[in-house]
Parts: sequence; C-alpha cells; structure tokens
Amino acid sequence: MSEKKKMSDDSFLLDRLEIEDVFSRYAHAADEYDAAEWLKCFSDEGVFEVSTEGNRIQFSGKPALKKFIDAHIRLLPGTRHVQTNHLVSIEGDRAAHLCTLSGMLSRPEKVYIFISGTYESDLEKIEGEWKIKHRIVHVDNGANFIDEELAQHIKPFMEWMTKNGTIV
Repeated sequence: MSEKKKMSDDSFLLDRLEIEDVFSRYAHAADEYDAAEWLKCFSDEGVFEVSTEGNRIQFSGKPALKKFIDAHIRLLPGTRHVQTNHLVSIEGDRAAHLCTLSGMLSRPEKVYIFISGTYESDLEKIEGEWKIKHRIVHVDNGANFIDEELAQHIKPFMEWMTKNGTIV
C-alpha cells in the first residue's frame, strides 16, 4: 500500500470516528439535559428539522436551536436516543451521515418507544471540528404521537414545536 493511500485511509477513519462522536455527544447531551453541549454539536447556522408524513418543522440557527433543546429538556424529560447503522460519506471538509434512530421515554408506569426513524445529516469541518450543518429526523409514524397512551407525554412538546418552529 502506498504511503499516500495509507495516510488517506487513516485520515478518513479519524474523520469518521470524529463524526460518530459528534452524534454520540448529541444524544448524550440531550438525554443528560446538557443544552450547552448539545448546541456545540451544531454550526452557528445549523438547522434541526423534524419530518413526518409530509410535514416538516425546522429550527434554524443557534438561538432557535437553543429554544428547541431547552423545550425538549423541559417538556420531554426521561428520553434515551439510540442511533445505529451509521453510514458516513466524506468529501474534504464536508460529510453526509445517515443512521437509524429509536428513542425511549421513561415514565414511572413504563418505558415507551416514543420515536423510530432515521437521522439524515450534513456536516462541515469548521476550525478542525466537525459540526452539524443540517440534521433531519425522518419519523417513521408520526401518527403514533396522537395515540392516547403516548400522547399525554408527547403532546406538550409537539404543540410547542408547532408553535415555535418554522413549517417548511
């Protein structure tokens, strides 16, 4: 193997691990109520978007992202975000990432599966660090949010998102 190819492979592997770490920090920060750490995962103009059944809501830029994570922490405590099946494509200082998402919501009476779907993300390396530019959560079945048993826990957050996000 040529030295150039080995360096290229090493660089790709390091970038891939750093990208996966961004998403691990993202999930742990949300689940541990650390808004500041969650925000560090995004670029200044970063976008978080929820897409389900043809409906899309966006939160763009750090001020909107801060409001989103604060509402998530306040209105939807007890979450666990699990991300698997990571696919990463890297071209220079830009990357695309896709993974499977499942989310659990812990309540005294039981643990609910509150979300399943995929995350689709675009990243950029900014001053040596990978940052999320645009992250979309594609929700498999948003109709589950209105199921009576789960709705009592999810409805306040869904109403907040509808009122405070940008519908696209």
